[in-house]
Amino acid sequence: MHKLGFIGFGEAAYNISRGLKKEGFVDIIAYDKYYDTRPQSELICGRARELSVELLPTHQALVENSEFVVSAVSANMAVPLAELSRPTLKSNQLYVDVNASSPMTKEEVDAIISPVASFADGAIMGPVPNYGHKVPISVSGKGARRFADAMVPYGMNITVMDAPAGSASASKMFRSIFMKGFVALVLEMILAGHKYGVDDDVLASVKETLTDGPLMGIINGLVARGVIHSERREHEMDEVVATLNSLEIDATMSKATKEKLHWITALGLRDYFKGIPPKDYHEIFTALENKAASCPKT
Repeated sequence: MHKLGFIGFGEAAYNISRGLKKEGFVDIIAYDKYYDTRPQSELICGRARELSVELLPTHQALVENSEFVVSAVSANMAVPLAELSRPTLKSNQLYVDVNASSPMTKEEVDAIISPVASFADGAIMGPVPNYGHKVPISVSGKGARRFADAMVPYGMNITVMDAPAGSASASKMFRSIFMKGFVALVLEMILAGHKYGVDDDVLASVKETLTDGPLMGIINGLVARGVIHSERREHEMDEVVATLNSLEIDATMSKATKEKLHWITALGLRDYFKGIPPKDYHEIFTALENKAASCPKT
């Protein structure tokens, strides 16, 4: 049985611990700087009692007594906690950072931890309260496989990326561009649709487009055609923004779309592909590399 120690016993650590306990993973400890500070201490201590998780009084004690140290706090504390943990860590320990930090931050944490212990960059890819310990987690870095091998038998949903630390968090950050942006786009769309009483019709049309085959095929088609028809669509978005303005609907996302389409048009990809959408969106990367290489150096 491995000994799992959480730095921070907030929502993520609590819900993962609860699920692991049900799976028979017994040896879980935690340290939270608010364990003796009211009113936060009431929630933290209550959760610990509920799960029979031992709360340790110091950060150092947590690190000393854990085989796997899991940093589960806020992004701004990732580096300071790594620096605080380093003097106590030993070569047989594994330090896992699951904070929602940038890939550059995880690379910095890796540089701090790796000289003294194993490190894994963990990216939680869904809402922990919904999934508990089965929430999808991507891990990268030299310690990723060790963490997965130990925790998957207890029901954790861990995907190991054969990539350096920072890669898992990069995947999470770039996923957020879509997941958070999608919510904002949908909200702007249905607020406008509601003004005209067509919100259900608009959603039905979007559903038809997004469910017309395998997702990757749909994405490939949308992106490939998008770089060819960007100029026409840019002008269409001018009309969309004008419409939203007339309805007194905030047009932030539509304005941003218009600007992104303008950027695509300026790349000259329509001419590069001779007006024919590429069959695979990966061809766009090659096109951009070729165009960059052909630009005269100044």
